Amino acid sequence: MPNAKRLIAVVGLALLFGLLMLAEEAIEVFGFQEAEDHPALEILEIVVLLALIACVALAAFEGYRMWQYQKTLEFKINRASFAFQDMLEAHFERWGFTLAERDVTRLILKGCSIAEIAEIRDAKPGTVKAQTNAIYKKSGYAGKTQLLSAFLEELSDGASVS
Repeated sequence: MPNAKRLIAVVGLALLFGLLMLAEEAIEVFGFQEAEDHPALEILEIVVLLALIACVALAAFEGYRMWQYQKTLEFKINRASFAFQDMLEAHFERWGFTLAERDVTRLILKGCSIAEIAEIRDAKPGTVKAQTNAIYKKSGYAGKTQLLSAFLEELSDGASVS
């Protein structure tokens, strides 16, 4: 997993080294000609430049690690989504749901109300209410809360929904 603290530290160091470089340039600009030829300032300039390059490299490395981590999370979410869809489909088959009942069940699980489901499906609220009653009767659950709880419980501990 990428380390945000390390990335912040690298950016902070780059900022500090950039400020050091500005200070060194300010010494030259404001007329300290003898300082311009001083070997210590030349060495400082080289060290600061190398430090900036190192900070950019570390920031790029952390950015790459974040990108890899994001891809891993996307893969896991995608896999979980397919597993959830497979689980739903298995229960829909076992319960003998029609295509309409499957669609309504998905909307119920998303938290939609009867009115919202009717609007989304371009149906009358009475039709959706009849479909939800059929869903609860076929699945053996008394309502939306029990149905949702059963699926959440199965997802959390791998138990099978009846």
